[in-house]
Amino acid sequence: MSNDPVPVEHVEHLELPVEELLRRGRPFPPRGEMVIDDLTPEEGEAFLEAVRS
Repeated sequence: MSNDPVPVEHVEHLELPVEELLRRGRPFPPRGEMVIDDLTPEEGEAFLEAVRS
């Protein structure tokens, strides 16, 4: 049994140029749309604790 690596004929880079990353980026929605409505204070604390950990 052989453990020789398979030769790679074509290496594709997974990194994208900065210009492409900026083109694909999306702005954040307005702050009011990012708020989670109708949370109890306990649910809010549990959410924040989960985000912090």
